[in-house]
Amino acid sequence: MKRKLTAFLLLVFITMMIVPAINIIATPNIKAKQLRKKSFLYNMDIISRWTQESLYPLGISIHSNQVIIGSDDWLFLGDGYDLTLSEDRRPANESDNAIAKKISASNNAWNEYLISKGVKIFKVMVGPNKGSIYSEHMPTWARPDAFNPTDALFAATGKERYIDLRPPLLVGKEKHPEPLYYKTDTHWNYLGGAIAFHAFAEQIAQAAPELEWPSEKSYTLDRIDSRSGGDLSKFLRLSANATDDLPIIHVSDLPIETTQSNFYTKEVISQGGNPLVDLTFTPTLVTSVGALNNKKALWLRDSFGGALSQLMAATFDNVLQIHWSEALKQDGSFAQLVEDFKPDYVFITVVERSARSPDFTVFPPGFLSSDTSIKTARAASPSR
Repeated sequence: MKRKLTAFLLLVFITMMIVPAINIIATPNIKAKQLRKKSFLYNMDIISRWTQESLYPLGISIHSNQVIIGSDDWLFLGDGYDLTLSEDRRPANESDNAIAKKISASNNAWNEYLISKGVKIFKVMVGPNKGSIYSEHMPTWARPDAFNPTDALFAATGKERYIDLRPPLLVGKEKHPEPLYYKTDTHWNYLGGAIAFHAFAEQIAQAAPELEWPSEKSYTLDRIDSRSGGDLSKFLRLSANATDDLPIIHVSDLPIETTQSNFYTKEVISQGGNPLVDLTFTPTLVTSVGALNNKKALWLRDSFGGALSQLMAATFDNVLQIHWSEALKQDGSFAQLVEDFKPDYVFITVVERSARSPDFTVFPPGFLSSDTSIKTARAASPSR
């Protein structure tokens, strides 16, 4: 026992000597103040990176809760976010059906509410998880079930207001040899976003024939650039060595000039060109000179909206954006934004793994519906 304790203490001592030395040697242009910080000297990122680099060819992730390693350098999100893997790979059950019915009732209630406020169209587009489109690159055990909780959601909501973007992206994958999602990131890229927006536009056009939409050329691939590794490679501490394709579509070349500003304070955030609009939890208004329609759209979105933002700005000259969780939560800002902005259209973009969030079961404030099914669902929903 004494020998084991001595060996353990010796190992700890050696590690405490080696790790600072590795960090110092591996850090170019090191500054004196860094040498005085324990957080720098004993940072284990380099050790983690070396370990992951050695295990990567074997398909082993040292952060499997965040990332799993697929074939051909494809990375996929683990269970650390909305239990993505576990939820996708199991068949839907009665609990999923019950939640889906509550979401459907809430969506119906919001639709009635928005119509009463003069909103012409209300649509929810669900961006597929990467594994739903590129399951062939996932380990066999991780692939989505044929009828999983997402399918239960669409079975309950129907396709009148919910847009299932899995079918058009699967068709797009067959047409394009280029990936529609980043290999090292959770998100679709600009090409995947273009296919998604085109499918969205086709559905909206049926209900609003008065709207103009970007030309077919706007969705075409102009070139493929390169970018550094995305969020999944960062989780594995491999982003410094990872690269990804960055497809650029023609909408980037359209003569659109945007201004991003805080909706309430009017403070200008950025101006010029038509860049990607970052995710925001404060109401951000994007006004566009050169947009096809003089219309106002309230867009509740998440990070999957980034690849759509240029096309959205090219279509509507006033787009008010905010993360859907901030707007839809209990006592959220959705109703107030509708009152203050008076949008012509309301759209929601949510990634598949979050589409069953409890936020989507929240009803409009003080809303009374004549629909019996809505009343029943609201009465059955626990207060939050």
